[in-house]
Amino acid sequence: MKPTLLTLVVIVILASAAVLPAHAQILYTQVNVSIPVGGSYNLDLNGDGVTDFTLKSKLLQGLCQWGDEYVWSLTVMPAGGNDVVTAADQAGSGYASALLYGVPVNASQSFSPSASVMADLTWGACGIGMQGEWLNLPNRYLGLQFKAADGTTHYAWAKVSTAAYVDQNEHLHASTLLTGFAYQASSGEGIPAGATQ
Repeated sequence: MKPTLLTLVVIVILASAAVLPAHAQILYTQVNVSIPVGGSYNLDLNGDGVTDFTLKSKLLQGLCQWGDEYVWSLTVMPAGGNDVVTAADQAGSGYASALLYGVPVNASQSFSPSASVMADLTWGACGIGMQGEWLNLPNRYLGLQFKAADGTTHYAWAKVSTAAYVDQNEHLHASTLLTGFAYQASSGEGIPAGATQ
């Protein structure tokens, strides 16, 4: 092949590459983190050393009108400027949505910048109660929106399983397992819950 023809071929290939659309990149991290009752986990989605969200499992004791009461709760707390997907009909309710695999996490979702309850189990002298969408659900996804250090907005998910119950002796058995998370590297572009590539 003549040098001028080879140069022309290289120029055409480079020019073609420059006009092809950029493909979105999903950055996935597999983990196996068990969050004990009374414990928490700081989630750093993009590995920049800054906590984006905190998952917290806690047990509180209080009093109701007839005696002792206990509350176990699992919450997700966004760091400043970050948000959690909440149900559209419950926007502002403080309850994080338990998304199914494939549900899009993007600007069309309802987001809350406040600490959001995932699961809440109450028992004691005043009875038993439950709140939130996450109680005893395996493999659901938190929809997340966070700001990177450069100020760009990115969408993400975290895969969480929860189980909690009170036995006949009124002892709590609870587990929370985080098994992975991913974010969309392209600013402003959505990500399907559970997508890893």
